[in-house]
Amino acid sequence: MPNLKPKRGRPVTIDTQTAMQAVVELFRSKGFAAVSLDDLSDATGLSRPSLYRAFGNKHSMYISAMDAFGTDVMETAVPALHATDDLESALTDFYAAMLSIYYRDSRVAPGCLVFGTAPSSADDAEIKSRLEFGIEQLDELMRARISKSAPNSSASQIDTAVNLASNTLVAFSARAKSGARKRDLVVIGAQTARSITSLLKLDHSKDLVRRVR
Repeated sequence: MPNLKPKRGRPVTIDTQTAMQAVVELFRSKGFAAVSLDDLSDATGLSRPSLYRAFGNKHSMYISAMDAFGTDVMETAVPALHATDDLESALTDFYAAMLSIYYRDSRVAPGCLVFGTAPSSADDAEIKSRLEFGIEQLDELMRARISKSAPNSSASQIDTAVNLASNTLVAFSARAKSGARKRDLVVIGAQTARSITSLLKLDHSKDLVRRVR
């Protein structure tokens, strides 16, 4: 007797990496609350069931998008911090690399997914935890790089430099989304890098004067 059971179609193959890139772009443009499942479906070209199978619910998709954005930063921008021994050049290049991520082109700036959209949803415990981790990671990154170039600086001097370096990057996301030109922010990044190195050198000079006296 012939088998009359209907044949199943081939399962749909989903390019999860490309789909997640679309999810990241959507969330960092509109934020968590303003994005609907229909928006996510339109952006990825996937049906709701396919989205759920690939990424879970909207909350899970946002958390995954935050992680994916962080990975992109670690792979494409962070290496600039270690490409040269000169601290000013390293910070300048890092800010420029981050701004290349914040801007789709020289005019359109969706900004930073983590620092730009997560604060408005920080009442959610998991989103808040990811935001806190992102800030802590940025501070640790800056502290390690600055300390390497200023081994004789005091803890308070390093703290001041780290705060300036980290807060500049966090502010760039808001400035970008508010309409600031990329080239202007690149200049501010270079100015910040110079201010940090000048501050450390100035403090070292004062220390030297005190030791001579």
